[in-house]
Order: sequence, then C-alpha cells, then structure tokens
Amino acid sequence: MTLGVVAQIAGDGWAVLAGLVFFVMGLAHGAGDENEGGIARIKLVHAAAYLVTGAAVAALFLFAPLAGLALFLALSAWHFARSDCAFDPVTRYAIAGLAVGGSALFRPGETGEVFAMIVGGDVPVLIVRVLALLGVAGTGAAAWALVRGLRGFGHAVIALAATVVFNPVLAVGLIFLTAHAIPVQQRQIANYGRSTVWRAVALPTLIATLGALGIAALVWTGHLTLSIAIALAFGMATPHMLTERLER
Repeated sequence: MTLGVVAQIAGDGWAVLAGLVFFVMGLAHGAGDENEGGIARIKLVHAAAYLVTGAAVAALFLFAPLAGLALFLALSAWHFARSDCAFDPVTRYAIAGLAVGGSALFRPGETGEVFAMIVGGDVPVLIVRVLALLGVAGTGAAAWALVRGLRGFGHAVIALAATVVFNPVLAVGLIFLTAHAIPVQQRQIANYGRSTVWRAVALPTLIATLGALGIAALVWTGHLTLSIAIALAFGMATPHMLTERLER
C-alpha cells in the first residue's frame, strides 16, 4: 500500500508502472497445476494448450479489442468472486465488484482513458457506466463485510480505498496482488507446504516473468507496438481464468 501511495504521488506514469509491477508480482499464484488435493508443475501439454488459448485471446484483442476487453472483464469478475481463499463470499464479491468496477465508479474519466488505450480508440460511455454499477455493488458489499466483520473484510476495505485514491491501473494491480494472488498463495502454502508450492510454481513463474519483462523491453526500445504488447499481455493472462477448475 505504501508503494502505491508513493507511486500515485509521483505521477500517472509511475502509478501505471507500479500497477504493472504488482501484476507481475502476483503471477506465481496461478503458475502451478492445483488439482485433487495437490499442486504440481504444469504439464507440457497443458502449457501448450495455455499458449494456444492465449494466442487466440491475443488475436481477439488485436482484431476485436472491445470484445476482448469485455471478455476479460467478465472473466475477471467471475475469477475474483470465486477466489479460492479463506474470505467470506460477501468479501469476495466486494473485491470482485471493486476490482472490475470500482475505478469506473470513482474515477470514470481516467478509467475511460485506460480503456481507450487498451482498445486503441474511444470506448462507449455506457460500458464505463455499467462497470460503475458493479463498483456500487462492490462498495455496498465491502461496507457490509466491514460492519459484520466478515472474513477478509480488511482486504475489501483496502480495495475500496484503492479505487477511490489510485490511478485505475495501480488500483487494480494492488487489488489483484493483495486481495487475490497473495491470499491464494498463502492458502496453497498452508495446504501443501512452502517447498512443494515452490517446486510447482518456480519455473513457470520465472518464464512468465521473463516474458513480461521481454515484452516491456521490446516496447521500450521501439521493437514492439503497444497494441501488440497489450494483446499479448491480456492473452497470456486470460487462460488462467478460463482453465481454473470448476469444482473449486
């Protein structure tokens, strides 16, 4: 949270950078193959399927970016709402609503600008307004979780504060890391042990991190357009949500 405050004060560029760093820091939570009471390194065939699915989503972002964005936001809301951690369901719903719609509610102008950058053009105001309704629901759920002292309510309150105070990219990155990725990783470690989780996620996390840094370097040096980088980033983030096992 302190890093977020410093980045926000430093300006929008630093805020966006910090938000992206938070996303990269949370990659490990979904890097292992967790199934049937255990966690293991993802199999090669599953990794191949992941890449194919990611490429398909990236293509969607390139050729129909608004549809790609809508798909990603819908999956994100679903993913956050059923996050496999120790939070009360109301708390999870609060975090989901705020992650997807909190910035649209409290910072609609900035949110519209972020969406415009993602899709490469203007985004209908109606989309931001619909997302703001999710923000309203998330705010109400966070308030209820706080009043009732529901499990994880502190994370919902921090998510609410982040969407009010921070740049949208920074806010969502912070929510993703602190209210989703870290709690899921903590639950994995508690269930399977730190060494088992580390063996399962270390290599995939390293590869994903190097990939993210590689994309950033190519954009920075002018060897990759921002639109392709955005498509690749969203493409590689989406399969994790699509392939999460429904029984969890």
